[in-house]
Amino acid sequence: MTTNAPTLSVTDLRVGSPFDELLHGISFDIAVGERVGLIGESGSGKSLTATSVMGLLPETLAATGTIRLNGVDADLLTAGERRLNSLRGNTMAMVFQEPMTALNPLMRVGAQVAEIMMVHRTERGRRQARERAVELLAQVKLPNPAEAALAFPHQLSGGQRQRVMLAMAMANDPQLLLCDEPTTALDVTVQAEVLKLIGNLVTDRGTALLLITHDIAVVAEVCQRVLVMYQGNIVEDGPVGRVLTAPQHPYTQKLIAASDLSSVDERGRLHTMSMPVIAKPVTATPGTARPRTTASAPSHVQADAAAALLLPPYPAAHQRLEPDGPPVIFNEVAGVPAISVRDLSRQYRRRGGGLFAPAPIVHGLREVSFDVAEGQRFGIVGESGSGKSTLMRILCALDQPSGGTVDVLGQSIDGASERQLRDFRSQVQIVFQDPMGSLDPRMRVRDIVAEPLRNVGRAEALARVEAQLAAVGLDADVMHRHPHQFSGGQRQRISIARALITRPRVLVADEAVSALDVSVRAQVLNLLADLVDEYQLTLVFVSHDLGVIRHLCDTVAVISDGRIVECGPTASVYDRPLHPYTRQLVSATPSMDELARRVAN
Repeated sequence: MTTNAPTLSVTDLRVGSPFDELLHGISFDIAVGERVGLIGESGSGKSLTATSVMGLLPETLAATGTIRLNGVDADLLTAGERRLNSLRGNTMAMVFQEPMTALNPLMRVGAQVAEIMMVHRTERGRRQARERAVELLAQVKLPNPAEAALAFPHQLSGGQRQRVMLAMAMANDPQLLLCDEPTTALDVTVQAEVLKLIGNLVTDRGTALLLITHDIAVVAEVCQRVLVMYQGNIVEDGPVGRVLTAPQHPYTQKLIAASDLSSVDERGRLHTMSMPVIAKPVTATPGTARPRTTASAPSHVQADAAAALLLPPYPAAHQRLEPDGPPVIFNEVAGVPAISVRDLSRQYRRRGGGLFAPAPIVHGLREVSFDVAEGQRFGIVGESGSGKSTLMRILCALDQPSGGTVDVLGQSIDGASERQLRDFRSQVQIVFQDPMGSLDPRMRVRDIVAEPLRNVGRAEALARVEAQLAAVGLDADVMHRHPHQFSGGQRQRISIARALITRPRVLVADEAVSALDVSVRAQVLNLLADLVDEYQLTLVFVSHDLGVIRHLCDTVAVISDGRIVECGPTASVYDRPLHPYTRQLVSATPSMDELARRVAN
C-alpha cells in the first residue's frame, strides 16, 4: 500500500449498453480517510459508478477506463472474478439502500456478520468470528447485541437492519466503504443516528468513504467533499461548504434550491429543476407557503405558540385531564368537522406467545381524539411504529378500531359494512407511499385511473381520465402504457390522478413523497398543493418528515407510541416545540440554512 497514493482512483470511466452510453468518461480520486459524497437525481449515474468500482455491473453493460485501489496491482475493471471476490468485503465494502434485500432472510444476523470474517479468514475459527460479530453489533450501537445476533432480519427495524449492514461492511476494516443511499428509507431521527455512526466509524478507522445520495443535506452531515452528477457526467467537484453555499454549476444551484423546503418562489411554490435559477429565494412562513383558497385553521389554534395543544404536566401529556373526565380533543373545531375522532384505540395481538401464555397485546393507538375542519391541511407526523399508518387506515375505513368513534363527512365508519361505505369510498381517497406497490402492474394507466368510476360509459370514462391526467401534468399518450414504464414521480402522479378521479372531498396521503428524489418531491408537493386548492379538498398528510409537513400543512399533530403528544399550528409546533419528542423530531430534520452555517464554520 502506497502512503501518498489515493485510496481510490477512477479515470475516464465510461459505462454503456449496446444502444447508449450511460457514464461519459468520469474521473475522480478519494484520498486516504477522505469522506466524499456523490449526489444527483435518479438516473444520473451514481449507482452505476459504485457498482463499477465493486465489479458488480450487469452483463448487459460494458465499462472502459481504469479503476485503481491503493495497494491492489490490478485494474478493477479488468480483474477476474476470483480477484474481485478476494477484495469485496475485505479491502472494499458496500452498504446498499435496502438492507432487507441485501441480507439473507434465512440466516441469523450474527451468523451473517461472522460469515464475512470466515470467508476472508480474518478470524481463526467459527466461535471467534461469532464473538467478534457480537462486538461489531455493539460498535454500531445495536441494542442488546448478543440477542440481536440471534435475530433474523425481519425481526429488526429498518434502522437496525442498516446497522447490521454497516457491521458487515466494517468487519474486516476495509480501505474503502461505499454507501448507496443508506438512509433514504429511514425516519429522520434514525437517519441522523445512522449518519453519525457512519461518520464516526470511517473517521476512527481511517477508511475512505464514497457516500451516494440524492440529498445534499445527507452529504453535508458526513462528507468533506462532494461530487455532483448529472446525466452521466460530474458537473461539479468541491468542498461541501463551498458547494452548499456557493454552487457554480446551474444544475447544482437548482438541486440545492429544490432541496430547501423553506425556500419558495414569489407564488409560494417550491423550486423544481424546470424553474430558472434564482438569486435570492423567498423564505416561506411555515404552514403558509402559498396563498390559500380553502378554509383556514380555526381561530382558537392560530398565531401564538401557546395555542399548541400540549397538556401539562409532561410526561402525562397524553393522558386525560381527569381520570374519569372527557377525552382531550386536539384541534377541536367549531361547527361540523370534516373528520371527528373520539377516544380512538387500536390493539393487535402479536404472534409468538408461550405455549400456555396468551399472545401479547400491541397498542397501535391509545385514546386519540381530534378534529379536522373542512378544507384544512392537517399533517400527522411521527416515526415508524408511532401509529401514523394505523390511524390513516382507520380514517379510510381500511381497518376497524378496537374502541372509540370515527366520523368522516358526517358518516360513522367504525363498524360500517362495505355496502354502507360505498359512497364513502368515492368521497375519501388515499395516495400510498409506494406507487409501484399500489398500481396493478398488469393494467394500463387508462384502466388504473378509471377503476374507481362506476356507472360511467366507456367514452365518458376515457374523457375524464384524459382530463385528470392533464391535471396532474401527464400527457394523454401515457394512457396506453403500464406502471413499470414510468419513473417514481410519474407513478405517483398516476396514483394522485386515480385518487382524484371521483372528485373526493377528503384526500389522505401516506408518506406520498418519502421515496422520491428531492427535485421530484418538490414537483409532487407543488402538485398536491395546487390540487388541494383547486378541488377544495380536506387534506390529511401523513409523514415522518416534519419539513414536508411544515411546507404543506397549516396544522400538525405529532404522534408517538400511539398517542398525540402535541398538536397545533405548524409554525408554532415547528418553531417552538413544547414536547421533548417534538423537539427531537425538529432537531433531526435538516435545515438548509443551518447546514450552510455549520459547514461554513
